[in-house]
Amino acid sequence: MPVSNRVQQPRVLGALSFGVAGMLLPALWFAPVLTQSRDRGVLVLYVALPGLAGAIAGGLGGPLLHPTRCRSGSRAGLRGAAIAGAALVVFAPLFALGIKWTEPGWTNLLGLMLMTLWFSVLAIGWAVVIVGAFVGWLAWCLSQHASSPAA
Repeated sequence: MPVSNRVQQPRVLGALSFGVAGMLLPALWFAPVLTQSRDRGVLVLYVALPGLAGAIAGGLGGPLLHPTRCRSGSRAGLRGAAIAGAALVVFAPLFALGIKWTEPGWTNLLGLMLMTLWFSVLAIGWAVVIVGAFVGWLAWCLSQHASSPAA
């Protein structure tokens, strides 16, 4: 599938862009821990699950960034920030399930999910919103360029 066809598919573009950003941000944020750990579960919990959450939220919210629905780059940035915030909400239950699977001592799944969401917002929420705004703006620019008559 050529790049221009993927850009015209807003769900695919949203899932790819927010999924990659969802993997890169925590990989950079937790790089000292990730490089010292020999456990693959750490990579799944801190890199793969945020990428999956970003891809899910980006796939669902991708059409909101299409130029037919979003008329300006600033609105696309705000929508991208909202999609990134939604990715945190999707990430919390995924992480809680991952912790319960890798660390069998945890019993309260709902409490673990709420604690994960709370500390995610406190620790890295600001960076998620900034990166989400940038990714939303970038996806809107790519979609606008691909859907222009000259393209």
